[in-house]
Amino acid sequence: MIKLQVLGQPDQVKSFLQDIRQRPQIELHQEGMQEMADENGICVTCEVDLQPSSRIKIVHLSTQDGGEIRMPLQDLIYAEIEEGRKILEGKSFDIFSDRKKEPEIMAHTK
Repeated sequence: MIKLQVLGQPDQVKSFLQDIRQRPQIELHQEGMQEMADENGICVTCEVDLQPSSRIKIVHLSTQDGGEIRMPLQDLIYAEIEEGRKILEGKSFDIFSDRKKEPEIMAHTK
């Protein structure tokens, strides 16, 4: 477990912690928050559990005809920007791609 202390302006600290909470490989446990008397800021102390085994998540998308698309994404970030509108970001990779052919294909497309 890692102990994390974040100091700064309230809106920046809140935004930073929200970004961390969106990452599935990080479990954040907020311990406490203090207002800084000499500065107009806050200090938040958290404990962080790293869970690298949860770096890959399967995203299930439903099609209009009732089908389902399953996509494995690494380092998935999920955010709901407003009610009913969601953003998913992650890395996808093809384990069957032939990396040896990539430079050759790129050379012919230029």
